[in-house]
Amino acid sequence: MHEEVFPGVYRIFDSFVNVYLVDRGDHLVAVDTGIETTCGKILDAVGEIGKPLKAIILTHGHLDHTGSLKCLRERTEAVIAAHRDEVEGIAEKTGIEPDVKLQDGEVFEGFKVLHKPGHTRGSICLLDEGTKSLFVGDLVVERNGRLEEVPQQYSLDPEMNRKRIAELLEVDFENLLPAHGEPLLGNGKEKVEELVKRLGL
Repeated sequence: MHEEVFPGVYRIFDSFVNVYLVDRGDHLVAVDTGIETTCGKILDAVGEIGKPLKAIILTHGHLDHTGSLKCLRERTEAVIAAHRDEVEGIAEKTGIEPDVKLQDGEVFEGFKVLHKPGHTRGSICLLDEGTKSLFVGDLVVERNGRLEEVPQQYSLDPEMNRKRIAELLEVDFENLLPAHGEPLLGNGKEKVEELVKRLGL
């Protein structure tokens, strides 16, 4: 139930949301955990890949990203990380307090943390500089080959979220891996530029 997006990066799709597993040599890192039903799919993928899941990074605290957190806490020894502004909300919603409180600019498990508040206070993107891949959480979504802003009713501050989208033009990346929709390989930044122009930012 998983596909290799490109070498070392695997996508697990469940209903309407993506979880990514990233190979870090002797272990795997998960970006988000999906909904409650995603846990079994993640564990199956981890078993098939054949490396332990050692870390989970949450792009933000909404339940379609933290739905399998409790299950994975019980079934793995993975360290859980989230931005420090998101930790309290995650603990309230899931009963699980992240072990690692991330800050903007730091590197964790090979990802540079980019704090992009707007959708939520502690939303982050994760940049894998080695592969020029940006895991964007819900900052943008992919639909029919192009990017859109997440529907405004789901964002804490939609105007701030738009500013964060424009800031992606300052980031050096090629591949864009969203939580909703298809990954964009090789042309991710071009698609962000198109969105910024459409939004008049």
